[in-house]
Amino acid sequence: MTRALLFFAVVFFTVASPLNAANLSKLEKKYKSAIVMDLDSGEILYAHNENEQIIPASLVKMMVALITVESVLRRQYSMDDNITVTAAASRIGGHQVYLKHGEVFTLRELLKAVVISSANDAAFAIAEYIGGDAKTFVEMMNKRAKEIQLKNTVFSNPHGLPPNKRKGQTENYSTAHDLALLGKYLTRYPMILNWTSTRLDSFRNGTFQLLNTNHRFLKQVKGANGLKTGYHPRGAGFCLVATAYRDGKKLLTVVTGAKSSKERLIASKALIEMGFNQDLK
Repeated sequence: MTRALLFFAVVFFTVASPLNAANLSKLEKKYKSAIVMDLDSGEILYAHNENEQIIPASLVKMMVALITVESVLRRQYSMDDNITVTAAASRIGGHQVYLKHGEVFTLRELLKAVVISSANDAAFAIAEYIGGDAKTFVEMMNKRAKEIQLKNTVFSNPHGLPPNKRKGQTENYSTAHDLALLGKYLTRYPMILNWTSTRLDSFRNGTFQLLNTNHRFLKQVKGANGLKTGYHPRGAGFCLVATAYRDGKKLLTVVTGAKSSKERLIASKALIEMGFNQDLK
């Protein structure tokens, strides 16, 4: 059997076999911490090491999106605002849309790049615009975290890249529980869910393709509509905050510390199906 066929066989077996609390112990070997939440009631249907501190990597961009949307709804900013890319934003690196110093994009365009494609440079450009500078925006991120009861979360930057400790930079920290709460707040906004459920879009007048970093979950799970992937080589491994709406029920799962994107996907799919099948009681 080829490696690709073996992977799909494992996925099929994981989701198609009876999913109940009896085989959670096997599933839990695939991740460090996880949670399943009913988004309507806020009830926690399942939790595993949910308060264990992790490095959330790109999952910090959920807070960037939350602050941006809330600021627009308060009419402090408009999605049509033009933002000029600074030299600092153009140099962020990592996963990006390759912003150039002096280019101009609307807030809507940059936020779309963040939400769909997890663009670090776009997240930094938004932070500079809304906060006046990135440092002030991070202070806004931490203030909002306290307001929504993220008790074990500290933000240090708006993109989630590892810090340069020689420059005195520090890590971002969170937990599966806090990330679930953050995701719950973010799902209140249809604009965000429209983007998180989009598998493919474009940027820079159609010349740059935006592939959703969560496209495999969106394709393989019925009712999937979000939410955000993350990866950190040391602190959190492969992570996913995932959402799916089905037959009037809305669920969110968080998986952190998976060893690969495949195991992250397998675990997230299994947990979401267990939630819909009420096998987590």
